[in-house]
Amino acid sequence: MTDSSSRKIVDSANIYQDFETRFYEWEDGMSSAGFKLELPDNTCEGFDWGVTGYNFGRVIGGVLTVSEHDINRQYGNLFSMPDHIVIFIVIIGGMDVQCFGRRNQMVQGDILIQDMSQPIQIRVYPGEVKPRLCTYQYIIMPKHSLHFNVDIASLHGKHIPASSPVNIILRNHFATMVQVFDQMTEQEVLSTGEGAAAVFLQTLHLVAGKKVEHPFEQSARLERICLHIEKHIASPVSVDALCKTFAISRSALYRLFEPLGGIAQFVRSRRLLLAKRLLRSSSMSDHSLAAIARQCGLELSALRRYFNEVYGATPKEMREKFRLAGKLEGHRDATHVNWVSSL
Repeated sequence: MTDSSSRKIVDSANIYQDFETRFYEWEDGMSSAGFKLELPDNTCEGFDWGVTGYNFGRVIGGVLTVSEHDINRQYGNLFSMPDHIVIFIVIIGGMDVQCFGRRNQMVQGDILIQDMSQPIQIRVYPGEVKPRLCTYQYIIMPKHSLHFNVDIASLHGKHIPASSPVNIILRNHFATMVQVFDQMTEQEVLSTGEGAAAVFLQTLHLVAGKKVEHPFEQSARLERICLHIEKHIASPVSVDALCKTFAISRSALYRLFEPLGGIAQFVRSRRLLLAKRLLRSSSMSDHSLAAIARQCGLELSALRRYFNEVYGATPKEMREKFRLAGKLEGHRDATHVNWVSSL
């Protein structure tokens, strides 16, 4: 049967005693899809959530049950690897979605398609039955590694109603995967993920209605430059080299990164986020801080300085905090952040 310690996550707010920890753990999970979480003022103290996540190799998915909340992805808080597709399926409650000036109201059974590299605002509201929680399923898949031949950017914010045959195919396929997950072997889980990725992507192909020969050449220039930086994060980032690689002037490059706080700020924030994830990983526990700094393209002195400025703690203190939290709460390295990072 499946090794649930590495391919299944079951987590909920009631594990954590204080609101700050409950909020942080939920926010950390949402960050794997590049989302920033916001709560209505009247729901802070009673904020509740639960998640069951599944890692099928090429596809990550799961079920979320949560109090009313807002989630948004803006250019300033894009995920470190915006090379993914996110699909939401509403089970209980609804979603009010704003995307590129369009507004959609989603109800039970509806599907929302998202490009992780694009901004979106979503208000998730609960059903009428107490305890008035929202429930929705999520599916996360990589774009580039699957040689997807549809321009996903054109599908960003697309709403597929529950009555659509395409919706029914996708929704039922994923529901079956979740239903039989615990009965499958490791190899069956991975094979199911390979097949599901093909089914889901072909389903999106139907929604798009047309193929494009080189879809990612049409992607936003900002996305492509961000991906390039992520792939070479351990190496020095030269503005001149970026300008040459992407045939762009220095002034145009600076303007492109203005919404992200500037290119230097973007590179630093990506390196710090990677360092934080490496410090949290038990597989990196025998690596020195200097080795982790090098993997993030930083000198150890710079890593220490940036950590103090941004997190108010040294890398050593942060590592110890993660180690202690793992012992107290029984957390494993199976996290959505780690899963998505490895897709």
